[in-house]
Amino acid sequence: MDLETVKEYLNVIHSADDSKLELILEAAEDEALLFCNLEQFPSEIPASMEMGILLLVQASYQAAPNEIDILRKAAEVKLMPHRIEIGC
Repeated sequence: MDLETVKEYLNVIHSADDSKLELILEAAEDEALLFCNLEQFPSEIPASMEMGILLLVQASYQAAPNEIDILRKAAEVKLMPHRIEIGC
């Protein structure tokens, strides 16, 4: 996923937070890979997986404290179908 996709999703129109958003995006992608027990993303990332990553970014970047858990749980719902070897 690229930075422009993230900025469009978050409605960010400035570049002041680009470095911060890149770091948050990288961390969200790492978390999604770990959660799904994958070493890399498929060549075409499914929309539900992409949405899960965007929700993780949103939780880290612009969520109010009472929204963080809600967004993270929504991300899990989007990522769960892509999880492999659950319980192994």
